Amino acid sequence: MKAGLVLSLLLSATFLGAQKPPPAKAPAAAYVPDLKLWRMDVSPALGGWSGDRAVALKVKLVDPKDPNPPKDEPQPRYFDYEEDGGYEPPAEDTRTADQLRKERLAREAEAARNAWRSRTLLVWLNGASMRWQASVGTSLNMELTAQNGENRLEILEPDSGLKVVRSWWVSTTRTRLRVVSLQVNDEYASGSLQVQEPDGALAQGGRRTPSGGMLRWSGEYTHDTPPPGTYALKWTGGWRGGKPARIHVEAVLDGGTDQERRWTWERLILPGSGPVMLGTFDVEP
Repeated sequence: MKAGLVLSLLLSATFLGAQKPPPAKAPAAAYVPDLKLWRMDVSPALGGWSGDRAVALKVKLVDPKDPNPPKDEPQPRYFDYEEDGGYEPPAEDTRTADQLRKERLAREAEAARNAWRSRTLLVWLNGASMRWQASVGTSLNMELTAQNGENRLEILEPDSGLKVVRSWWVSTTRTRLRVVSLQVNDEYASGSLQVQEPDGALAQGGRRTPSGGMLRWSGEYTHDTPPPGTYALKWTGGWRGGKPARIHVEAVLDGGTDQERRWTWERLILPGSGPVMLGTFDVEP
């Protein structure tokens, strides 16, 4: 009798043990990159002589042990609402509060796992300093305007110590006027620069004015033969998470010559603000 009771208890314990849920899997350890293994790819290679001042530069930080390397997304196509048939309001959001909360937590967890990818590149082009925001494994596409003669480009990723230096020569007509917007500290100032020429034409991102001025998406305005008169600079503020941002704009006329003139402006841009007047400068014949 006792032997039967002991056997029954053993079988019950075995059955109950089999019913226990499997232990929860421990969360995967956060990936810690080895910065000594990183490399910086830059194309085009740059060097020698060129007859084109415009450079479509591609920079990519690569971690050879990246556990989940991202895929490069195609470059966005910029367009005007008028050309695309007007603004179309988004569809109604039918998600519940619980669904929104879960999606938010998932986004935050994903952002935390990939926080190591976010990097600030220190850049010097012919002495002008810039800061570019890059993501490891994703190509950063930038537009540069070289000067006539010798050019020198330096790109530094300070955490890993990776540095790329390129020198090349350009033989073209000289760009008389250059206006560029720069970051202040490590802040990325959302919004965009606008340049109003003396005849009233407004240079905006990606469009060439009737006189030949060009404001690229990188925030740089250039003009080979700027018409004489007064130029006005404006800044259209972006949202940037509801935080103010400080922007710095510099204009150079006849750079590298005895007639070189420079103007600088720095403004604190409030979130959601409309176009802010930075200042004006005069170009002489």
